[in-house]
Parts: sequence; C-alpha cells; structure tokens
Amino acid sequence: MIAAIILVLAGLYCLARGVMDLRAKRWVWSVLGIVAGIAIMAAPIPTETRAISIDLPAAQGR
Repeated sequence: MIAAIILVLAGLYCLARGVMDLRAKRWVWSVLGIVAGIAIMAAPIPTETRAISIDLPAAQGR
C-alpha cells in the first residue's frame, strides 16, 4: 500500500516538473519528465494477495 502511494507521488512530481520545464521552454527535459511521469503512473503496482481456503466436510445423506 505504501509503495503505491510513493509511486503515485513520484509520478505526479515527474508530471509537474515536466509541465514546469515545458513552460520554461526546456523541451528535452519537459518531454523526459512527462514521459517518466506517465510511465510511473501506468506501471502495474505489485500487490501481495493471500488466498484463504476453507475445507468444509462433505455433506452426508440421512
């Protein structure tokens, strides 16, 4: 969960820096920042899932 928050914040930072560089007409840095922000935001976030299985006894006829 904390990794997802960190990745989103890093992606937003890259996007913001890209926009700021775009406004300052630093074309290469702006493109790199925007592409990096999009790449970070589009990356799949690994999650840890734990499967829980419950074994129930078989039903018996009366």
